[in-house]
Order: sequence, then structure tokens, then C-alpha cells
Amino acid sequence: MKKILFILVSLVYICISPSIAQVIEGNIAMTDKVPEEFFGDWKVVSVCTKSTNREYFDSTSMDLWTLRRQGDLITLMNPLSGARADITVNDVKGKTVKFEKRTSFPDEESIETPILTLQGDNFTGVDKISIKTFKDGKLIKEDYVEYQVRGTKISGSPISGIFGQ
Repeated sequence: MKKILFILVSLVYICISPSIAQVIEGNIAMTDKVPEEFFGDWKVVSVCTKSTNREYFDSTSMDLWTLRRQGDLITLMNPLSGARADITVNDVKGKTVKFEKRTSFPDEESIETPILTLQGDNFTGVDKISIKTFKDGKLIKEDYVEYQVRGTKISGSPISGIFGQ
């Protein structure tokens, strides 16, 4: 009986282990595929193209984004607002990168998904944001916005030191 149990547990482990290794390996490989030119400081202009709540989302905005890679971790920062988030790379095809940033609070969850295509010292693409609001654990509202984005490279190294951060 112990032999059979040991064999079953071993088989389950063998079947599961390769899939765990593929997930870890896949995430590292995706991060490594992001072109180096994406990292640095960007002036980003966003124009709203779709929204479920025009009063909640800005119709246009200008931000500063700093993209850094440290090992397998990619961080997106805004040196003006002090915002900082670790992002996940979902897909890389040549010079097009799809990122994801998730933020969770007790009563709110947001998912931001920029899809950006690099063209020299510029990028273009879309930034999709979904915000779900909860009350007592139940979804009470979901807002969505999509921005057309255009980024212009400011520098290859972070400028956060200029702002004292």
C-alpha cells in the first residue's frame, strides 16, 4: 500500500513539476525579451478614445514614466507623482510590448494594460484601464477607459534624482 501511494505521489509530482518550471522560465524569458530601448525616462501624452465614465477619467493627460529593469523585475515610476509599480510583461513581439499593472485595495481593484510599440526614441500604443469597485465584497461598479498613448524618450537613465526622490 505504501509503495502504491509513493508511486502515485511521485507521478503527480513528475506531472506537475514541468508545468511549474515552464511558468517560471516563461516569465523570465518574457522579461528578457523587452528591448533595452524601452528603459529610461519618457514624456507620455494620453488621449481618451473610449470610456464608460467620462467624468471620472481625464480626456487628455501628460505624464512622466520611468521604466527600470533590475534583474527580472520591471518597475514603472512617475517621478512627479511618486507613483511606483512593479509590472508584469505579458507579451513581446519584436518592438511591441504588452505590460500589465495590477493594484488592489479592499474596495477597489484596477488593471492597467499598456500595449506599446517602440519606434526609435518614440513609442505609440494604447493604455487600457479597468477599475472595479466593491462594497461588502460584491462588485457594485466597473469603469473602463482606453487611451491612445504617445511617448517621447527624455533620457536613457532615470531622471528621478532631479526631483529629489
